[in-house]
Amino acid sequence: MLGKVDLVNYEKCYPKRLKKIFQSNINMATYDEFVPYMKNQIVGNIPVEIIKLFKNDKAKNIKMFQNALANISKYLRSQNRTRQDATFYGNSIVDFNSSISKMFNNCIRHVVPQGVRGELSYVGKGAYGNVYKLSMFNENGEKLMHDKALKVYNSIECPYGEVSSIQNNYAEANFWTFIKNAMGHSLDKTQFTKHFISDLKSGYSLTEFIDDSIPKTTSPVNLKDLFNINYIDSDNNLSINSKVYDVGGMKKLKLFTSDKVTLRYLKKLYYSNSKKEQQKLLQNLKYLISNPKTPHRDKIAKSIELFEQKQNVNNYVI
Repeated sequence: MLGKVDLVNYEKCYPKRLKKIFQSNINMATYDEFVPYMKNQIVGNIPVEIIKLFKNDKAKNIKMFQNALANISKYLRSQNRTRQDATFYGNSIVDFNSSISKMFNNCIRHVVPQGVRGELSYVGKGAYGNVYKLSMFNENGEKLMHDKALKVYNSIECPYGEVSSIQNNYAEANFWTFIKNAMGHSLDKTQFTKHFISDLKSGYSLTEFIDDSIPKTTSPVNLKDLFNINYIDSDNNLSINSKVYDVGGMKKLKLFTSDKVTLRYLKKLYYSNSKKEQQKLLQNLKYLISNPKTPHRDKIAKSIELFEQKQNVNNYVI
């Protein structure tokens, strides 16, 4: 007779890195089941201009700077400043900015070279978090980098379960990681601002601050055609200078695509110079997959299938 199995010492195993998980999919219904239990809950990294400040022990100093961002974010969340606060109290927002800048500099004083300082200033409030402008200066008072936007989420986990797969800390970090990998090149010329780092444990993200000096949007990504993703919050999250800064509300559709080879051929089809060129390419691809020995034959076939389905059927949200 088999003995009873003792499950007392059973420990659930969690993946070690978020990067590969987030690169492969979006809109997960299970964020709360695995993200809080992972050892490393950071995706991306701090800006390269800051990393260049570290002449020795780069890995250690990067971690210390990330910790500084985490600590100031926790403090800012506890304050939960709103746009109404800034208006109601008048000049108190100036004092607030001075106070949080001083606190941040205390956090980084043992990390950055002497004379280097940071400056934080309140920018505005969204439904899920507050945004602050982060500036960094050298010992001569010159800017070390273009300003960054520090978004501090009001809560680590999404407070509204019904939208947790598309909104807040986890879902937005997921989309940033996915889109950077899926496009396979810099997003500078697209409609997206640049994303640097998201710390899901501390509840902050760091992106490029949008002003007139960053690259213009000259090659926008058609999310619906390429990936079958609908930006359902585009009416509420208005872009700044044609740049998208808030990626909450990105929802995958029925024909969602994430495979990079499939996407490569979809891009060629959608970005053809003319309808005639598009049809010629389509016929060439069909000829290619008629040969069983064609590399990635199944993925090319998938790109054709998705392209033709998009031309002929309505796309329904799942």
